[in-house]
Amino acid sequence: MDLDRLRGFVETAREKSFTRAAEKLFLTQPAVSLQVKALEDELGEDLFERRGKQILLTEAGRLLFARAEAILEMAEQIRQDMAALVQLRTGRLSIGTSDTNCAYVLPPAVKAFRQAYPGIEIRLTDRMSPEVVRLVLEGAVDFGLATLPVTEPRVLTRPLFIREDVAISSPTHRLASVKTVDLHALADCAMLMLERGSTSRGLMDRMFAAAGLQPHVIMELGSIEVIKRFVEIGLGIAVVPEVSVRDEVRSGRLTAIRVTGLPARQVGVVRREGGRLSRAAAAYMRFLEMHLETIGLRIQEGEGRGVPE
Repeated sequence: MDLDRLRGFVETAREKSFTRAAEKLFLTQPAVSLQVKALEDELGEDLFERRGKQILLTEAGRLLFARAEAILEMAEQIRQDMAALVQLRTGRLSIGTSDTNCAYVLPPAVKAFRQAYPGIEIRLTDRMSPEVVRLVLEGAVDFGLATLPVTEPRVLTRPLFIREDVAISSPTHRLASVKTVDLHALADCAMLMLERGSTSRGLMDRMFAAAGLQPHVIMELGSIEVIKRFVEIGLGIAVVPEVSVRDEVRSGRLTAIRVTGLPARQVGVVRREGGRLSRAAAAYMRFLEMHLETIGLRIQEGEGRGVPE
């Protein structure tokens, strides 16, 4: 059913005049008459009863008038809602990523984005990288930030920044005075590690295994913040993202130590193949890229499918 025809009908019913309805709609009187006639032909019912110069609604016209007003109001609301969405006055943004990114990478961009678009509701879902990929595939998040490479071929990935890991110790630990250690030195120490299933834990396990070493893991934890706290009080050492310990190293509460052979890793955007970023998600990505440099992370370029390691 054509909305212009409905508008012509509704204005004619309100004004009880084709001429006045035409003036309200900035149309000619014959154009409005044709709209009403086309609507009557479509419905197979007369909508107006003409009594001399006066026009009145028929029973069918009264029924349609009530419905048509509601339809036109709904159509206008949809138009306004779409305009608000396009202009980012309203909407939702859902991101899946690790607690490290939530705590140390995203905040500056989230703050700036909220200031620019206060009507956008933001939801951050904290998961390990494999779970982030699953959320992306299920459509539960607009996009994810995950450690690359991703092994799922049904997603597209784009490297975003380089993440470097460091060993950390308390200032009183025997390794605190050295600048660089190797895996053998780490294996000789009590270690705190993330739970199995995380990308970071998987990397460390593979590196120790390749070197024929068995690390002395005294505790497995699900949070880098908790790991940092236990290291700070002297329970052992750990390997964590460098960006996560900058404040503690600066204040002297922790010591950061480079690990020989520990590769820097890419963190990238993960989205469904064939899917499009929402306007809010695309806008947020621009804010994120702009703010990565403010926290000293190197931006990467390029996009590809998830591929096996």
